[in-house]
Amino acid sequence: MRRAILISALAGLGGVVFAQGSRIPLEGQQDALLVEVRALRAEVNQITSAGIRTQLLVARLQLQEQRVLTAARQLTEAQTTLVSLQARIAGERERVRQLEDSASRATIPGRAAFQQAIADAGVQIEQMQTQELQLHSRERELERTVNDEQARWTDFNDRLDALERSLPVVNASR
Repeated sequence: MRRAILISALAGLGGVVFAQGSRIPLEGQQDALLVEVRALRAEVNQITSAGIRTQLLVARLQLQEQRVLTAARQLTEAQTTLVSLQARIAGERERVRQLEDSASRATIPGRAAFQQAIADAGVQIEQMQTQELQLHSRERELERTVNDEQARWTDFNDRLDALERSLPVVNASR
């Protein structure tokens, strides 16, 4: 009977030791799984944050692109207006040359009308030259604006590139 009690006690003790021995590796597996879940959670948070930043940067990039296009359009319009004005000035100067030529061949009473027309054309040329100076100034201002807006666009684009490089590489084995 003692033997039976001793054998059952040893068997019970062996069962407890066996059960504890098999629990230790299970706890190690749980720890490894917990570490992996935390790493995945951190990665998801990083990707979510990067996604939000990416959306904001893309929106800003699009807005900046519109600004660049608007400034470029305004610059083109100013340049077109300037070219047109310069053509009008050249035409008016040619008209003055023709009037002067006609005045030199006209009789004395007819010269007064030519002289008045030449004076009027001179006033118009002066007014157009003033406009030309203003348009040149506007053109330089718009060129600076276009360059500044393009630099901002490049900055946003560079930030998007940096954000893309900072994203974790997706591992195909997962």
